[in-house]
Amino acid sequence: LFVIRVGGADMPITISLLNSLSGVAGGIAGMAVGDPLLVCVGGVVGASGLLLTQNMCKAMNRRLSAILTGATSAPQPAAVPGTQPEEPAPADDAQEAKAAPAEEERFTEEAAAELVRKAKKVILVAGYGMALSQAQGDVAQLARALTRNGAEVKFAIHPVAGRMPGHMSVLLCEADVDYDALYMMDDINPEFAQCDIAISVGANDVTNPAANTAEGTPIYGMPVLSLCDAPYRIMCCFDTKPGYAGVPNPLFTDPRTLFLEGDAKDSVQKILGWLA
Repeated sequence: LFVIRVGGADMPITISLLNSLSGVAGGIAGMAVGDPLLVCVGGVVGASGLLLTQNMCKAMNRRLSAILTGATSAPQPAAVPGTQPEEPAPADDAQEAKAAPAEEERFTEEAAAELVRKAKKVILVAGYGMALSQAQGDVAQLARALTRNGAEVKFAIHPVAGRMPGHMSVLLCEADVDYDALYMMDDINPEFAQCDIAISVGANDVTNPAANTAEGTPIYGMPVLSLCDAPYRIMCCFDTKPGYAGVPNPLFTDPRTLFLEGDAKDSVQKILGWLA
């Protein structure tokens, strides 16, 4: 009943809090049986769990009370007066066609396949959708195929992607991914701009650049992976709906993004087919 309203990216914070409470329970048990060692160990577990919970709340830009009450989304901020664009003055068709900027060419599946085959540096982003689809083995297979093709492959890991801290790292290591290939957010973010292409598997909120601009939303101010800095990107997600935070991800419709909708395992297998 305590955690039934909690879900998505808030679950790691709740697990940390429950770990802290387990330490408190252990300390109280130590008092009951007169065991000073159990009291000390319980106090250490309780204090460290509480500090971790506090740090994770700060990293996610969330209040613990909002997490435990299930407050997962915020209303769309009202438009600020005076910021609405003015209606353009009427113009004839020739003038309008001349003034209209050319639409940026979209990143097509054919172009993505060609770039994946020629890429020399690729960053793979592991998200919660990868865990739901149990696609970590397929992602590891993709990494090996890219490496055999001559590419340098690195994995970008957000600290709170998944059900608990380190969830993505554990899944990938179980799939025989070398731990040295896993890079935490602060270490990998500067490298997104230097890669040829980034491939995101089941990651939404932790890559959403709206965290830097969408004031009044649950993810505003939350550190995210700089997927938006990659010159081209492939995003494998189940659908185009907003993530748990309820904030649409503008990368889904960006011209330099190829969005592969559907089960992550199937999408990764499709990319593997390009390298066959």
